[in-house]
Amino acid sequence: MFALSANAQEFPQGKWEVMTQTIMPHLTTPIPAHKDIICVNDKNKERPPIAVHESCEFSSYKIVGNDASWQMKCKGELNMNGAGRIIFSTDEYKGSAIVKMKMPQSEPMEIDHTYIGKRIGDCK
Repeated sequence: MFALSANAQEFPQGKWEVMTQTIMPHLTTPIPAHKDIICVNDKNKERPPIAVHESCEFSSYKIVGNDASWQMKCKGELNMNGAGRIIFSTDEYKGSAIVKMKMPQSEPMEIDHTYIGKRIGDCK
């Protein structure tokens, strides 16, 4: 399902539909999964194809074969940092990230995100 040539070192460009499920500890009601549309093109190919707040920055983004991994840090009220990984093919991916977050007047918490992406066409 996720076979690619070992030489592939770039995430496939195009329009991606990404379902993100967020799991936060101590919540009695699960957070509904949400869908985002991400365009991967020359402008943003140096970052993972996931939706994040504009205050978040990525570092150590690397692709080895069909395995992409990264570190992230968000500033301001979000004050989060974490790491993620996805395994991809030319038209789909699955992955996850673990983010540590500290909000004012709260204890630090660890948040799990899972991602399922599907390429749905070309960016316009």
